[in-house]
Amino acid sequence: MGYIMSVYKIYPEELEDINKIVESLNKEFPSPFRVQTNDIRVEPIAFGLSLIRVGVIFPDKIDGLLDKLEGLLKDIPGVRELEIEASTLIS
Repeated sequence: MGYIMSVYKIYPEELEDINKIVESLNKEFPSPFRVQTNDIRVEPIAFGLSLIRVGVIFPDKIDGLLDKLEGLLKDIPGVRELEIEASTLIS
């Protein structure tokens, strides 16, 4: 079985929500997802706005995991929008 790593850009509703979102990402995510907590980055984009970039690893052979992951990320309080930046198969 292989694994997929998906990298997401997470846009907060308010600038003040960034720390709360990062804290939520650092907490235990449900199995089989593994958030790359050592690689969560807050990046400025323009005019005082920032986004959070995070990678998540999960098995490639289980149907529906990508949708479940996106639902979990969207359910984090303070998340306005998310965008998948990259997704790749890793071993």
